Amino acid sequence: MKAFAVLSLKGGVGKTTVTLNLGAALGAAGRKVLLIDLDPQHDLTQSLGIDAFRIKGVEFLLEKDLKFEEVLHLYNENLHVLPAGKKLKKLELSLSNLFVKAKDSYFCTLLRNALEDKKDRYDYILIDCPPAGGFLTVNALTFAENVLIPVQCHYLGFESIKKTFSLISKIRRFNNPRVKAAAVIPVMHDARNKISGIIINRLKSAFNGTLSSSIIRINVSLAEAPAFGKTIFDYKPDSRGAEDFRQLAAEIMSRQG
Repeated sequence: MKAFAVLSLKGGVGKTTVTLNLGAALGAAGRKVLLIDLDPQHDLTQSLGIDAFRIKGVEFLLEKDLKFEEVLHLYNENLHVLPAGKKLKKLELSLSNLFVKAKDSYFCTLLRNALEDKKDRYDYILIDCPPAGGFLTVNALTFAENVLIPVQCHYLGFESIKKTFSLISKIRRFNNPRVKAAAVIPVMHDARNKISGIIINRLKSAFNGTLSSSIIRINVSLAEAPAFGKTIFDYKPDSRGAEDFRQLAAEIMSRQG
């Protein structure tokens, strides 16, 4: 099993789009995939047509109020989801308060403990993290060995990578010595705009060994699919967005096995 946290400390860079459609592409390639929505904005959950305000989500699993199977949703045979519910934000605040009082690293390992006996069911686990370094993100990085970092092909998107790498280094030092940046993924690339080319060149210079060769181009179908509760492969399988995510999945499988 390979576990990936999909993380950027800048919002609006396509984290959820990458988590959802990379997972779907891996599933379409015959891999068993679990998606986990750890973002209290529950965009991944809503993108799959699940009403976050009507379900009991991953927060109930982390607090041991419900079992794994009671929280799990099946999108299809190979793509399973632990959705986020409306109480996830409240859980993060309580985790922070408990840690401040107890100074106990147990609160950083809730996700790891919850999934310890479930990992062998899946080939890949992808976690959609919040765009912040709070306790839900810490739990994701304490569990996962790999981090995927989507980078919007804009100037501010490039600048945000430094903070994301700094957080990964901190977690490696104090919580999980195995966690590493597995790939920096350029997203929202528009060949018509000069800045996209500039950012790609900067990424190649700064992250040559980590930068993915796959690029996710701007594609309206990727923006439309969540409105129908579908992945890009069920919405428009012949679109440019679907093509890009198939290529990214092939690269991830080649790199990670």
